[in-house]
Amino acid sequence: MTIAIALLCLLLSSQLGSLKPLAQIDPLDLLGEGSTLFLVILAVVFVINHRPRGNVTNLFYSGGLLLIFSMTLDVLDEFFHYPDSLRLLSWLESIPQPVGLVILGIGALEWRRENKMLTRQLKAREKNLRSHQWIDPLTSLYTTPYFIKLVEREIALGQNTSAEPAVLVRVNFKNFTQYNNERGTKAGDELLHRASELMVLLLRPQDCVCREHSDHFLILLPQTSLSQANNLMKVIRQNLSSELNLPTYTSLEIQTHRVEEISAADAINALHKQVEETTRYVPRVN
Repeated sequence: MTIAIALLCLLLSSQLGSLKPLAQIDPLDLLGEGSTLFLVILAVVFVINHRPRGNVTNLFYSGGLLLIFSMTLDVLDEFFHYPDSLRLLSWLESIPQPVGLVILGIGALEWRRENKMLTRQLKAREKNLRSHQWIDPLTSLYTTPYFIKLVEREIALGQNTSAEPAVLVRVNFKNFTQYNNERGTKAGDELLHRASELMVLLLRPQDCVCREHSDHFLILLPQTSLSQANNLMKVIRQNLSSELNLPTYTSLEIQTHRVEEISAADAINALHKQVEETTRYVPRVN
């Protein structure tokens, strides 16, 4: 896309203007404007290659392209002379830049909100956890021992109030071993890491997700009805499937369980038994 923008700008400049003599080209202006354009292009390429697809990435990308368009025309001004009566290129050079900066500003605000959501659980862990056995080193999610304590707390709270009971969810990637064998364990670890980040982003502040083992995750949804949990898992499934670019042989298996047991161990065992009875949970699409 950057090359296409550069070619479009060059076509406009060559068709609407005429080349300047070499003596009229200011090398200092060319160096300053050219280096700025180069840095903007590098920033856009970095965003596209290192961020998952989504609203924030789209904002940064579209805003960056507008800046590249405007700044490319600005660089070409050093090489081409335009008639004084021609205002089109002046408008094309000036208008996209502030629009692009506004879009980048909106993207920065969304990025800040995204980072706050990502660090929400990390802050809670730093405050409440001092045992490394409760933190999974790959995903930085909770591990099963701490998750069990949270479920026990929710069960105790439910016994003393009339609030909606909690819902447990189990998420795992079908044929994850084949994914590891074909793409390597490094790619498999990256998949699990990105999946954990996306789930933290999509879940509510009161929810908790842990890595049970390998490609299996457990989610606690406090004071949540089963229909609410199914709707939330529908969103989780859609976003994980689209953002992770899963191959056709790998799919998400999601199972929900309403907690009615009197102990966390019984509730988790009931969820696992339900998973064995139902090989795959597919939420109904309205």
